[in-house]
Amino acid sequence: MGVLARVFLINPPSPEPVKTPLLALCYLASSLRRAGHEVALCEASAPGSPDVAGLLERVAAFAPDLVGVHIKTLHVQPAYALARRLAEAGHRLVAGGPHPTVCWQEPLAHGFDFVLRGEAEESLVELCDALDGADSDAAGAGCSALSAIAGLCYRERGMVRVNPGRDFLRDLDGLADPLAALDLFDPAWYGQSSPVAPAGLLSSRGCPAACTFCSNNVTGRRFRYRSAAGVADEARALAALGQTAFSFFDDSFAVGHRRVRELATALAPVRIAWTCTAHPGHLDLPTLRDMKRAGCCGVDIGMESGDPGMLLRIGKGVTVERVLEVLAWCREVGLHTVLNLMFGWPDETAAELQATLDFMERAAPLAGGFNARGVLVPYPGTEIYDRYHERFGFTSWWLREAPLAYQSFPSEWSLEEVTRCYAEDAALERNFFQHPPAQLALIKQALRRKTELSFASVIALADRGRLKHQVVPAAGAR
Repeated sequence: MGVLARVFLINPPSPEPVKTPLLALCYLASSLRRAGHEVALCEASAPGSPDVAGLLERVAAFAPDLVGVHIKTLHVQPAYALARRLAEAGHRLVAGGPHPTVCWQEPLAHGFDFVLRGEAEESLVELCDALDGADSDAAGAGCSALSAIAGLCYRERGMVRVNPGRDFLRDLDGLADPLAALDLFDPAWYGQSSPVAPAGLLSSRGCPAACTFCSNNVTGRRFRYRSAAGVADEARALAALGQTAFSFFDDSFAVGHRRVRELATALAPVRIAWTCTAHPGHLDLPTLRDMKRAGCCGVDIGMESGDPGMLLRIGKGVTVERVLEVLAWCREVGLHTVLNLMFGWPDETAAELQATLDFMERAAPLAGGFNARGVLVPYPGTEIYDRYHERFGFTSWWLREAPLAYQSFPSEWSLEEVTRCYAEDAALERNFFQHPPAQLALIKQALRRKTELSFASVIALADRGRLKHQVVPAAGAR
């Protein structure tokens, strides 16, 4: 099959550098290539990537028929600024990712010609197939072909067209191999000297939980998973490329005890270390043992609050006692844990926040550490945003206010560096839920105590020589 369209994919600049290629771009690029389209890309969020001027030069040199931009809520402003520059240069633009899935009308008002909602491996290919290079009212594509693309939004004769949504992908094994696109990522962008950029994997998509603070609209609540053999083949490919460890970027890795057992059996012979993110309600001692024998060395556990009443209000579906059990099991099996806790919930009382502080002291002897930052951000598409944005006046905060200026991650494991990253949280100053000064001071105390406990845990691990294969579990941030 000859080349049908030339597509340039971008993960736009952001103040938070990424350490591995964005898997969304890997899947999209591989899907386009398999369909005969030619692809180039730039991970502009990587620390060693080109600046905006260099990025624009790369796009111009490639002369694409379509430029695709992956947009997250925290970084919409730099993404829209980039879109303006690209549109001024005459490029056709399509937006996709978490933010456009929820706020699809926004990119159309900021220079984009198309928006793809939800999983886009199929819809992006269909959009490229529909591009004919002609000048038309629908951004150079056949209008009749566009109307048949599920999940697409676009303008036609001055009107915004919103096609019906696309069902979630069920046959994940049928997707193009994401690792086949690694040649498009420059290892130097990630500070690597290896021939191929370091990658992570997905074993599943979707999360069956219904937490009020989470919006996983792209992959949804329906849990779908790949075959154990397919996942093991990809892990084997990473090992062959020289990787000694990787992260699973699943929304919730440990769903289904039998599935995890089958996956562990397939992964064990590969002998490569990995980490994951898991809901504590899905973890028990046999499952953790299976994960350990398969190469798991660390688990990022989402708990969010140490107050029983708050856990019920946010729909977490777990108890304090259960989390302590899981932490003890992880320590027994030999798995490093990072426990995620969040502060600043709407209407959170001082007593509820103090309960989380007290819980941290109970959990610290068992946990390997705690997450950085952690002040709640009300993302669009979440129950918390929908319920509180009018009451507290933060409607469309990502557009109306300056981007949240988070500190970069530590350059070394000194107390000063860890404190700068962990104990400073830009969302605290933003104070979305209008907490009184005394409450803000208590949140600040919680952030600092979480930092102290995490630093002490890391130093203890280093002294025991247990950090050799640790890789940081990657929670699904926007």
